[in-house]
Amino acid sequence: MKLKPDETYDDAYEEARHHYGALKNAGYDVCMLEWKKDPMETWKDIERENVDMIFNVSSTKELAFLETFGIPYVGSGIDLVPLNKAIRKEIIAYNGLHTSKFVIVKDADKIPRIDLKYPLFVKPISGRGSAGIDEENIIYKYEDLPRVVRKITEDIGQAALIEEFIEGREITVGVIGYYDPIVLPIVEIGYNSAKTNTFEHKMYDNEIITCPAKFSSEKEKEIKDAALSIYKALNAKDYSRIDMIVGKDGIPYFLEINTFAGLTMDSRKDKDGNIEIHHGYMGYSAKAQGMAPSEFLGAILESAIERYGLCLDE
Repeated sequence: MKLKPDETYDDAYEEARHHYGALKNAGYDVCMLEWKKDPMETWKDIERENVDMIFNVSSTKELAFLETFGIPYVGSGIDLVPLNKAIRKEIIAYNGLHTSKFVIVKDADKIPRIDLKYPLFVKPISGRGSAGIDEENIIYKYEDLPRVVRKITEDIGQAALIEEFIEGREITVGVIGYYDPIVLPIVEIGYNSAKTNTFEHKMYDNEIITCPAKFSSEKEKEIKDAALSIYKALNAKDYSRIDMIVGKDGIPYFLEINTFAGLTMDSRKDKDGNIEIHHGYMGYSAKAQGMAPSEFLGAILESAIERYGLCLDE
């Protein structure tokens, strides 16, 4: 599947308006800035607005700009964000935390005999929003690997991460803060007639969301402790969301960390039924925690303020 910009609706503007309103309600002096192709134009806008800190929920490109110009920003840094899924998994395994075994393949015509247990799961080594994921990414025999690897290496233009497919309950856990991070209620993601969270399944809000997820108090603590350990091991900052599978063996396995996790606490469609804004998984967690948007976004911003040692006028 070749992903094209005109095939999906970009709700970035609606997301920005959501965050703007929440931070205004939290008492902060907020403005919205649009990234320009010419970085000097962006810099001029930041100077003109007298910005103290950027609430960055965008991409690595903007992150590099902020680092280069020494502008304080909310969220994780270039020590984590640019790392691909494989490197993140290696760090997690090095720290003694659970993640599935995997290999990386760059050429569909040169796939080695893989010493992994079937079924396997194949996904792009980088990317967000379940891009490039559909049900054929679950592989039950070696002969089916080349077709899916080729879809990723040729159509998407990335190396393929091949890992053992862990059957179990898919969950995601939001964490906010830095010096004293808070683990939010667990979100469980169920599927409507699907075996995994495909691109379309996620983008069209077809998931079955349960928050808080129904686990025993002991298992809930184990999952939250694992999420917090992962957050700290990867040196995440201010907010992130950790995707995991609780396997049939009861172990929570790390899948991925989302440093630009969706924070919206609203879901809305237009009169034609097209999605205008997606409800963020962390938004569900914040609601379950009893947080209003202003409290939720404000807590994330306050973490960055404390981390930089700033004193902003509210």
